[in-house]
Amino acid sequence: MTLFDKLESVLRSPWFPFSLLLLALSTVFIFGGDRGQFYRSTGLHDWLSAHHLTLAVNISLEHGFQRFERRTIDDDGIIQYRPYNRFPVGGYAIMKLATMPFEESPSARLYAARILMLLFFVAAALIAYLSLCRLVSNRWIALTATLLSFSTYHLLYYNDMTVNEGTIDLFAVMATFHGMIIFVQEGRFCQLLVKTCIALLIGWHVLALLLPFVIIGLASEILRARSTAAASTHSSPLLQGKRTVSTLLRSRYLLLGSVALLFGVSVLTFNFAMEYVALDRETPLTELPSFQSMVARTGGDSEFNAIAAADRAWRPFMEGQFQSIIRMFIPYFLIGGGDADENPTRLFRYRGDGAQSPTWLSDFLGVVLSAACLIGAIFVRPRILFATLASFGFFWALPMRNTTALHDFEAIYYIGLPLVFFTLILLLARKLTNRDGVIAAASVLALLLFAASSFQMSRIGYSAEAAREVREADQDLLAIRELTAGQLVTVLHIGGTHKNFFGQASHAVDFYLNTSLIRYRYLLAVEGGFVVMRERVDTDALLTPQNRQFFLYDRAGLEAWHGARYRTIASGEPLAREVFDVYLIDSTMYYLKEPCERADAAGRLFLHVYPIDAGDIPDARKRHGFDNLDFAFIERGLLFDGKCLASVDLPQYDIVKINTGRVEGEAWSATHVVLDPRLTFRYQSIVSREPVERSEFDLYFDDGKLHYVKEPCADEDTAARFFLHVVPADLDHLPNNRKQYGFDNLDFDFSDRGLLFDGKCLVSVDLPQYGIARITTGQFNGNSRIWEVEIAPDALE
Repeated sequence: MTLFDKLESVLRSPWFPFSLLLLALSTVFIFGGDRGQFYRSTGLHDWLSAHHLTLAVNISLEHGFQRFERRTIDDDGIIQYRPYNRFPVGGYAIMKLATMPFEESPSARLYAARILMLLFFVAAALIAYLSLCRLVSNRWIALTATLLSFSTYHLLYYNDMTVNEGTIDLFAVMATFHGMIIFVQEGRFCQLLVKTCIALLIGWHVLALLLPFVIIGLASEILRARSTAAASTHSSPLLQGKRTVSTLLRSRYLLLGSVALLFGVSVLTFNFAMEYVALDRETPLTELPSFQSMVARTGGDSEFNAIAAADRAWRPFMEGQFQSIIRMFIPYFLIGGGDADENPTRLFRYRGDGAQSPTWLSDFLGVVLSAACLIGAIFVRPRILFATLASFGFFWALPMRNTTALHDFEAIYYIGLPLVFFTLILLLARKLTNRDGVIAAASVLALLLFAASSFQMSRIGYSAEAAREVREADQDLLAIRELTAGQLVTVLHIGGTHKNFFGQASHAVDFYLNTSLIRYRYLLAVEGGFVVMRERVDTDALLTPQNRQFFLYDRAGLEAWHGARYRTIASGEPLAREVFDVYLIDSTMYYLKEPCERADAAGRLFLHVYPIDAGDIPDARKRHGFDNLDFAFIERGLLFDGKCLASVDLPQYDIVKINTGRVEGEAWSATHVVLDPRLTFRYQSIVSREPVERSEFDLYFDDGKLHYVKEPCADEDTAARFFLHVVPADLDHLPNNRKQYGFDNLDFDFSDRGLLFDGKCLVSVDLPQYGIARITTGQFNGNSRIWEVEIAPDALE
């Protein structure tokens, strides 16, 4: 046998395409990078990975295989568990078993979990390949269609996400579809029942696959029975009906659907029962977290519906689905670039500058591709299998719109569309060319595209800086874990929220500190021995001085440190005494209150900063005339030992005036003038010239600004609102909403634009840049005008 003959033998071997598939799929491990930390460029990957891995590692036989987000302790010293049992236990049990050897190393545990997800991704692709081999009897077509379908953005980006709704459940769905093929082709029904039940122990997505299969199968059997009965010359309508009912009752499709429904209900009932036990057998069924989640996901929770109502409205929802579907047809290498927020996630979306891209294109392409797959499935046999494969993604996305609108990773369950599309295209190409070489060449191209897409996707979200920061955080939390095992830890969010405490992986702390009793608080107002913060405070209360990202404190010592800080600030003279005493020390605003309770710390405070140079105001704020630093107390404050303390760093530019206060609850406001030598010089420069008008306020004009000046001046002079009406020389310059009035309205309050200092009042207003025919200004109280003047255009020259 010559070398050429040996090569030809290898190429014709049924194992050669399979080997190429394994070679291509191995690139997800080769290019995987450092997968031992929580970091990606978008939040959903990390948030779900941290959350679901926490659920997995917290499973125990002691608690009836319940999944818990965290353990904490109530005011009576009783340990409480926060359950999260929306999904079957199987996927979490697999993750638990795979990561158990690494319990002492959370990083190794995370790495093992991600490798497990990649293994299930590879297994799902292999099952898809074997399924297509059975359907089309051509291994090269099966290889090409599989590689092209699994090289897309959603599949590659989320292939290592540690969540049971990800590649584990995708594998279960593909395995069940393989069971459907064997059942249709060989009549082996028991293996399909077994695969279905196993899949339901892993996740709920298999129900979307079963639904079209059962419906189409039942419909075809009923139509066949009715056709057979109608062909009999002696059959009556009654006899035809009996045969139809008999066929229906004997249908294995009906049996499959019934078994799946009963088994799924049993799994869900088990979840409810264990959750009821975990919550001390006192929580009504309708208040169980899993039940409420089920209601929310199916659209029965009005509060949940309001969270993302715009995303779930049918038009934007379907546009989003079509965009996801399009990305399921294009290998990532052909559209990828930059991070995950660029090309793949913005393909055919509105552009970031606010201009509208032609969204009709995404709608049109999505409809065409989906319709082509669904219609094409009708013309190939066995129709039931191709139709089921092409449609099952919609059977999940549409009923679960509340979930799929928010979770773009759910697009992986549209995998049937590209599998059907590429299979049909390749079958057509082979029929037209009648050459296997064309398909083999397409397979090589698909292999290269998959490898290139895998490499390009592996670079998303990873950088040396990000890796360094996360390694530091990893080491910090391991050090904290060793000191706090079994103890109560208050995770305190100062200057942030639970969502960004660990980047986008908001449950990462639950994962790392799962041996501790965790409480999340915005305010230091709870009992407990330890506090974890992102803020470093060099005090004896700091227990982890070697840490760089997360810091552990003794709570009593931290309270003592903050108490001393409070007393130091309070020893000075405040700018104002209101509900909060307000201090300004070294460009930092401090808000103090004693005694103080939670109600005092509720709501938002406004903080408006007026720079001397208006150019220092951010562009988005220039039209308001001040910089907005509004904040919630829980973002910036501490409540400890009956005291409230919040601090906000002011901008570094020179400040003329600060307005602050609260507009809700116990409302209050205070105005603070921070004098600068330039302010007096500016005032003198304005009044050194002749005013354009004299009235209650003298009016000056220079450099496009109209200045209002009064001396002496008191608070009562500034209480009334100012009106400023500008008539342009060309009325076309008026904003559309002002054209009917014939003038531009620039009315303002003194508190927003004015300064009161040393018995003087000064307000400066920028006039429009167009030619001005007339200005009318003054102050009014209700319908009456306190004073009014009219300025002719020649006075502004």
